[in-house]
Amino acid sequence: MRKVFFGFAVLQLVAVLAQFYLATFGAFETPHPAPGDPNAAINYHAMNGTMVIPLVSLLTTVVALIARAGGKVAGLSILPFVLVAVQLFVIFPLAEIAGATETATTTASLVVMGFHALDGVAILAVAVVVVRRARALVKGAPGAAPAGARVAA
Repeated sequence: MRKVFFGFAVLQLVAVLAQFYLATFGAFETPHPAPGDPNAAINYHAMNGTMVIPLVSLLTTVVALIARAGGKVAGLSILPFVLVAVQLFVIFPLAEIAGATETATTTASLVVMGFHALDGVAILAVAVVVVRRARALVKGAPGAAPAGARVAA
């Protein structure tokens, strides 16, 4: 089961890496699409960030719990979901309060939106740590066993 957890951890990392690619994919689309255009390339970034990453994070967490990877590892596995929620329910609303709309931004809203990128970097860092911890569990590295687990002598 730990190999399955490792597979889900890698899948989570791939989804996060794809998110960075899709952000650039959408940002450099020319001519720039009209606000709300359903065919805009940035929509792939939005869909991956609001649907794929949270779903994969939830599944990775469930598999971590089933694999008895430990509470800390399971907590790290759910953290991308939590950080996406921070973007959706904290950063974006604060940017709107600071004056961001679909057609215009203010300096204050751009400062707030800068945290969108920083939050994305945090998601990437967590995904890398989860893969490393999952790999250590698969390889049976010293200290990889969860707290309270019996270690064969």
